[in-house]
Amino acid sequence: MAIFIHEDMKIDMSISSKTILYKGGMLVFIGDGYKAISMMLNNSKNQEPVREKFHNQLTMREKPKFSKGDDIETLRKLALNEHARNQEKKNKSKKRY
Repeated sequence: MAIFIHEDMKIDMSISSKTILYKGGMLVFIGDGYKAISMMLNNSKNQEPVREKFHNQLTMREKPKFSKGDDIETLRKLALNEHARNQEKKNKSKKRY
């Protein structure tokens, strides 16, 4: 998949590390492919051809790992504790030589 044209927009995915989005012949975005596809969808009057073309990219996006029932504060504390443990391990391994 290299170039896709829809309405007055053109998305160029020929370079794997970045995607380029043009609207009305003017550069709108350079960067992440998923973000470019989302921008193209949001600016399209008829979104269905874009959804069909990029169905795989849109459905493969990873879902969040926490559910609505998870408490954000609890998750933050868990992350901080894990970070502290990793720092302790790094400090212990540095002192061994």
